[in-house]
Amino acid sequence: MPQRKGKRLKEARQAGRRPTGRTRLLGVLAGGAVLTVFGAEVTRIWKLGMLPVSREEAASDEPVNPVKRSVMVIREGYGVSRTRENALFNMLASFSVTFGITRGITWHIREHGGLGPVQNVVVGSRHIHHFIPGGVLALAAGGIAIGMKGSNADKYLALPFGIGVALVLDESALLLELEDVYWTEEGVLSVQIVFAAMAMLSALAYLIRMLRQTQGQDTESDWEMAAKAWDDLQMIPGSGEPGIGL
Repeated sequence: MPQRKGKRLKEARQAGRRPTGRTRLLGVLAGGAVLTVFGAEVTRIWKLGMLPVSREEAASDEPVNPVKRSVMVIREGYGVSRTRENALFNMLASFSVTFGITRGITWHIREHGGLGPVQNVVVGSRHIHHFIPGGVLALAAGGIAIGMKGSNADKYLALPFGIGVALVLDESALLLELEDVYWTEEGVLSVQIVFAAMAMLSALAYLIRMLRQTQGQDTESDWEMAAKAWDDLQMIPGSGEPGIGL
């Protein structure tokens, strides 16, 4: 009897691990949407950053290290791009990366009992699930962003907000069932919810881009703005020295 019971428990755990067809479909859609947005955003930032960096290289005869040049291009492009688009991209990136890292850490803790100093958090006899710090983090970041409305800090606050929301939604099945179903068949709902959220955020980012293009505020206008900002910067005494960017 104990052997049969152990076998049933093992089969239940394996069933909880196997993704369903719906989960696979949501995963493919979410992954494709996120990669598309990432690719478009990197391309946009790269184009914006190439202009000031290329002008700086033209003013200097010294060869530039390719790695250093890539970092400079991304830094300059990110600096001149719109805060709202940066914030949305940061939120999507932090949300997606946090979900992947969290799932990896929880799996390693479950299979091997821990990951160095990273262990299950237990206070007394109560296991503290990661949706609790996630909710606090998202609430704090969102509250600060609302209090500082219109600030350039939004693109930085989007990072902890995305992290916090990912930690909460990763345990959404637990909150719905009011039981620890993280690694059971019912717990797959959390993965499905996260994949759906990724697809929704990616669609929102694409929609905002389309709306801006219909209003004439596309990448080319950002590029012209970057060129003007760079020309204005060169008029400031001492700003033409190599290494000084936007």
